[in-house]
Amino acid sequence: MKQIIFIRWWEAFYTKEQYYNYLEKREYNPYKKKKSWRDWIAWALSDDFEVFEPQMPCKQNADYKSWKIWFEKLFPYLWDEKIILIWNSLWASFLAKYLSENEFPKKISEVHLVAPLINDEGLVDEYIWDFALDFKKAENIEKNAKKVFLYFSEDDPILPFEQYFVWKKLLKNSKFFIFQDRKHFSGPAFPELLENIDKS
Repeated sequence: MKQIIFIRWWEAFYTKEQYYNYLEKREYNPYKKKKSWRDWIAWALSDDFEVFEPQMPCKQNADYKSWKIWFEKLFPYLWDEKIILIWNSLWASFLAKYLSENEFPKKISEVHLVAPLINDEGLVDEYIWDFALDFKKAENIEKNAKKVFLYFSEDDPILPFEQYFVWKKLLKNSKFFIFQDRKHFSGPAFPELLENIDKS
């Protein structure tokens, strides 16, 4: 049995005022159930993988230090075999920063970063705050994982596509996948990512 680690959505803010403004604007509907490609992939791989979905603290007003502390509590439960990390959007920023600044204690077979934000540049009403990547340390991401995959869409309303070119310069040995019509990858399925996962 191999392991996959997912992290669900989160938000980060510089100030409480930005956080309160976000809460005021955010739609709330207790009856709305959204289908996610993360659920779909977890189901598709459930026969061969143990799937972890750790609940990170303060997901609606996150900070890097608290996430680092909590993320490391997962390590004793990880095996030394194949570990695959699949993270999307702002939480992909956390993983990229973590792997750039720390040596992961286990062998990572694959890292999949879907629409990873690298810093606040070009964002509208979104913030990375202390999750922003130090470009000088970016090459350590590839040292921590056997394979790194990154996914971008040209019509993404949150992640400026210009950030793709920055990632491309920083990660020389990673595989990049560009789409034209996936927006911020919020659809119910993601067959291309599933195809990239080594299931052996």
